[in-house]
Amino acid sequence: RGLRIIGPAWDDTQYAAGAWRNGRSGFTKNGYHLMEVMAELGFILDISHLSEKASFEALERYEGPIIATHSNVRALVPGQRHLSDTQIRTLAERGGMMGIVLYNRFLEAGYLKGDPKDRVTLAHVVAHIDHICQLLGTADYVGIGSDFDGGFGAADIPLEMDTVSDLVKIADALRMRGYIETDITQIMGKNWFDILQRSFS
Repeated sequence: RGLRIIGPAWDDTQYAAGAWRNGRSGFTKNGYHLMEVMAELGFILDISHLSEKASFEALERYEGPIIATHSNVRALVPGQRHLSDTQIRTLAERGGMMGIVLYNRFLEAGYLKGDPKDRVTLAHVVAHIDHICQLLGTADYVGIGSDFDGGFGAADIPLEMDTVSDLVKIADALRMRGYIETDITQIMGKNWFDILQRSFS
């Protein structure tokens, strides 16, 4: 019960540098202490929004479970807010996973908030998912991290989507891409269920 997952930064905080500024700053002294306490209490650490340096420090030093709740693929959309292939591999090696954000700006390079909605489709979502699956050779480490409670609305999510009830359309898009049902089940929720169960049992 209560708080079980902590992301040490959104922007720069007393604990760690955020991804919005530069990648050269990492965890502070307070941040290292926070990681120690979190590990003792069995918290999950979320590296989404951390600077690149801070994310690697967490991946190297944090002794508890680690995830990226809502981060996309930097190889497809440049920017420190997204994870590089090295970060993705390291996260998977740690037994963590990442959730794909359904914000058009994070799905299509060059998209600006307010651009036409039809510029981005579920094919872009599947491209990010598929990049991770191909990189790692498995569908075990990716899911949906919609961020629908974030600072964007229905005008800035993929064309086929308007509400959370449309999330099931991602499964159809994965089928169209040739994904088998077992992998689709994992991506659509089982991977999240499994990691939470492992972390909190």
